[in-house]
Formats: sequence, structure tokens, C-alpha cells
Amino acid sequence: MYYDKWAQVYDLIYGSKKDDVNFYKNEAKKVKGKVLEIGCGTGRIYLELLKEGVNAYGIDLSPAMLSSLNKKAKKLGLKTKIKKADMRDFNLRDKFSLIIIPFKAFLHIFTAEDQIKALKNINKHLLLNGKLIVNFFLPNYRLMASNYGRHIKRTIKTKSGKLLLIDKSYFVDEPNQIIEFKHTLLKNNKKIWSGKLRLALIYKKEFELLLKIAGFKKWEVYGGFNYGPLKSPTQEMVWIVQ
Repeated sequence: MYYDKWAQVYDLIYGSKKDDVNFYKNEAKKVKGKVLEIGCGTGRIYLELLKEGVNAYGIDLSPAMLSSLNKKAKKLGLKTKIKKADMRDFNLRDKFSLIIIPFKAFLHIFTAEDQIKALKNINKHLLLNGKLIVNFFLPNYRLMASNYGRHIKRTIKTKSGKLLLIDKSYFVDEPNQIIEFKHTLLKNNKKIWSGKLRLALIYKKEFELLLKIAGFKKWEVYGGFNYGPLKSPTQEMVWIVQ
């Protein structure tokens, strides 16, 4: 499973991302009852929920990601409730006050059939007044035109020195709205790791239709994590669904 390969570098590349953490912590603390994180990965958000005393569960497809999460939790003295499962067909025999799918994790599902299947399964796991919160980017035509196919570089500082991360994104299936990201890590101009990641592109009206088909009736979509309006394709779509 290619997600397991990402467990080697996930924290290195994305561990410093913080803009969504307080949002999900605050939303989790609002509810009484159990919270489920889908795509909990190495625990960037999940561990923060545990630190706040949230009764949090988690699922992920990658055993390596979950192993990394458990190791970090053990060091922090935290007990996890996580398991390997697929959002399309998991069955936890529990219902949740809140289910969250942070950081574009829903975009790892590529077909409308599977997206609807996942949303219906999530709906089945929510309590009557429960909420689903999911965030992912709004496809941006200008960004696609200017950046896709180009190499984007950034420096990552580590304890052992600096690494150069080179990203390249491009369409692999334009009719079905699937893009691929290739990441390469260099140290002293030598490649030490490379990996690919595919994501679906989902537009605002498209996701509204998916929610309706899956049986959801009420939602709000915000532009970012401050509950402001969605006005620009440069904003993250944050969906709060009931």
C-alpha cells in the first residue's frame, strides 16, 4: 500500500501544518459523546484531540501510519482507539456525535460511486443530531494553469540539516478529475525519498449533490477555518454537515 511509504516522511513534510488543528479541537470539544477521525494518519490532529480529553476514535487505511501514531501516543502517555479500516465500508458498531475528515482525506476516493458509498456509511455512523466536518481545497483553474507540470521547491529544516522538497503536480485522468502529486526529498543534492499521491478534484456543487444523494439534508460550507464565507478558489472548503 503506497500510503505506508508515506508514513516514513509524513510528519517531516506535513507535521508543521497547524492552521486546522485548533478548529478541529474546538469543534470536538463542543460535542458530548464520541468523536471519530477518518484518515487519522500519524496523529497530527488525533493526538491533539486526545490531549484535550476528547473521547476520540480513529481509522486509517495504512498500518504503517497507525503504527507511527501509536508510538507517538505511547511516548505521550495517551491511549488510542484506532484501527485499520476503509471509510467506504468500516463498521465500528458505534455511533458518533462528530465525525471529522481533515486535510483532504476525502479526496483519496476517486469515483462518485465510492464517494456516495463512503458518505452513506458515515451517515449511518452518526447519532441523530451528529455532525460531519470535512475539508478539502476548491479546484482552482488559475493554479492549475500556472503550477501543474512545474517543479515547486521548498526547504525543510530538520535536526540533521536541511532537506529540499520538490513537488510536481499534473493530471493523470482529466475527464475523471484525478491529479497526481510527485514529491522528492533531496539531501545534499542526493535523492533520499520519493513518492506519489493521487487526489480527486471535487467542486462545491458536486459535493452538495453527493451529500444530498447520501441522505444529508443540512450543511454549511465556509472558506477556511475561521467560519468566514467562501469567496475565493484560494480558500479551503470547510463543510459542516448535519
